[in-house]
Amino acid sequence: MDVRLEDVTKRFGITPLLGKTNLLFKSGAVTALLGPSGSGKTTLLNIVAGLVAPSSGTVIFGKRDVTNEPAETRQVGYVFQNHALFPHLSVAGNVEFPLRVRGIGRSERRARARDALKMVEIAALAEQSVVTLSGGQRQRVALARALVAEPDVLLLDEPLSALDPALRRRIREELRSLLEPLPVPVVLVTHDQEDAFVLADRIIVLLEGRIAQNGSPQEVYLQPATEEVARFVGPANYLPDRTGVLRMVRPEDFQPVGHDQAADVTMRVERVQFLGDRRRLLGRDSEGRAIVSDVDKWHEATPGSLIRLRMRTKGCDAGDMLDVVRERSDAF
Repeated sequence: MDVRLEDVTKRFGITPLLGKTNLLFKSGAVTALLGPSGSGKTTLLNIVAGLVAPSSGTVIFGKRDVTNEPAETRQVGYVFQNHALFPHLSVAGNVEFPLRVRGIGRSERRARARDALKMVEIAALAEQSVVTLSGGQRQRVALARALVAEPDVLLLDEPLSALDPALRRRIREELRSLLEPLPVPVVLVTHDQEDAFVLADRIIVLLEGRIAQNGSPQEVYLQPATEEVARFVGPANYLPDRTGVLRMVRPEDFQPVGHDQAADVTMRVERVQFLGDRRRLLGRDSEGRAIVSDVDKWHEATPGSLIRLRMRTKGCDAGDMLDVVRERSDAF
C-alpha cells in the first residue's frame, strides 16, 4: 500500500509552514525527509500520522482518503524521537501496549510481542525493565512496538538523534537492515545527512517548507537541484571549468597534482583540518574564491602553502541545477 500526498499545505494563522506538497511514499521503500530545523519535515510526518491536520490537500493510504481520519484509525506505526517508552513496564509490556489498547487478548498480545521482539533481535530481553537498556536496545524496543500492530505505514522521527556518535554509526547500519525487508512505506525525519544517505532509498530535501529536491541519495549528493541543496548535504565548491561553465565540485573530487601537471585551480591554504581518514584544506584561489579540498591523511600541506588541484570528475553544472529548481518549485 502506497501513501500519497496531493496538494498538501499547512499554515499557522497567516504563517506558511508547508508549501504545496505532492509526494508518493512507496510500499517497501525507505524515504528520508531531510532538512534543517524549521524546514517542515516533522510537520509533514505528523500530517501523514494524523497528528496534525493539513490546511488544504489530501492524504491517501492506498485508495483510501484518510485526510479527516484521526490518528488512531490510520494504522500508523510511529517511533518517536525520545522513544516514549513506559519506564514501569518491561520490554514485552511496552511492545504489547498498542495491542492492549485495542482490546486484543492476553495470549495473542504475548505471541505478537514475542514475534516483534524476534524481528528486532532482542527477544531475550523481553522481561527486562526498559530502564536497564542501552540506547540501541531502547531503539529496538520502540521499533518493535511500532511494528507489533502491523501498521500500514511506519514513521520515524529523528530515530538516532539521542545516540552518541559511535553508537549512532553502529545502530544506523543495524536499523537499515531491520527496515529493508519491511513491506510497508517507511518515512523517517532527520537533519543528519549521513543518516539519510545510509538509511533511505529516496531523500526528500525540505528547505523553508518547500521540497527543494526529491531523488536518490546519489542524485541529491552528486546532482543537487540548487546551490542551497548542495551546501546543505555537504561542502561544495563552485568554480568555472575550462569552458567557463560554473561547476559544483565536492571536496573529495579534487586531486593534488605536481607543478608539471595540468591543474584546474591553485589554492593558498589557510587552514588544515585533520578528520581521521583524510585532511580537509580550506583556503582561496587566485580569484579570492573560497576552496575546500579533501586530501590524503598523510598530506603535508600547511597554512600558507600553495596547492595545485585537478578536478577528478566533470562536476555538476550549476546552471543546469538552477534551471531544474525553477521547474520544480511550488509557491505557497
